[in-house]
Amino acid sequence: MSDPPAIEFQHVSKTFGNRKVLVDVSFKLGKGEALCILGRSGTGKTVTLKLMDGLLKPDSGKVCIESEDIAQVGEKDLSRVRRHIGFLFQSGALFDSFTVGENLALPLHRLDKTKSSAEIQQAIEETLKRVGLDHDKDKMPAELSGGMSKRAGLARALVLNPTLLLADEPTSGLDQITASEIDNLLIKVKKDLHTTLVIVTHDVRSARRVADHIAILDQGRLVGFGTASELEKSDNEVVRQLVSESCI
Repeated sequence: MSDPPAIEFQHVSKTFGNRKVLVDVSFKLGKGEALCILGRSGTGKTVTLKLMDGLLKPDSGKVCIESEDIAQVGEKDLSRVRRHIGFLFQSGALFDSFTVGENLALPLHRLDKTKSSAEIQQAIEETLKRVGLDHDKDKMPAELSGGMSKRAGLARALVLNPTLLLADEPTSGLDQITASEIDNLLIKVKKDLHTTLVIVTHDVRSARRVADHIAILDQGRLVGFGTASELEKSDNEVVRQLVSESCI
């Protein structure tokens, strides 16, 4: 029997007030694969990420993480599922009053009660080394450049060794060289740790570098899903435009 998909959306819809944000969205993503979600502003990209983490619940349909419908589980089971999900926020979302190392310690203290203080410090140091910040553990977030801040946010998302990493605009606000470095880190994470990646981005160049599959959202609907070369041949003009533009 084959493994279940890492993520499966089954006819998912989400509405805020009178606004339909997602409409009957269905797709599957295999374990260890990378999906980039493209679409213009307001098309439901970040909402899709939040549904995967259980931060939002769909109005209808199922959001399954390894066959478990997380919209239907209780708080205890949702915490168990989240233990295996890392979330890289667009802003990095580091706590300004804590050092980089202390920021990484927070999820370890909150979600992994089995580690000793020495093991927590080892996990922090190994994760920071993975993202190239092994000499920056004691720095405050205000001392970090934009690229370093993204790396620190990525390190915090990875410190629990998640099987699924969700990233919201990981290269936004960065120059092309730094953006490429972040892309390469994400590719390395997928390769070395076999982590499943779901990335919301406006940067088609980034999507082409990182993604095994690209999903195109337009007005809340999934209008394209496939490789970049497959989507370039789509009959849908919106899909062809979004996947071919150098930067949205």
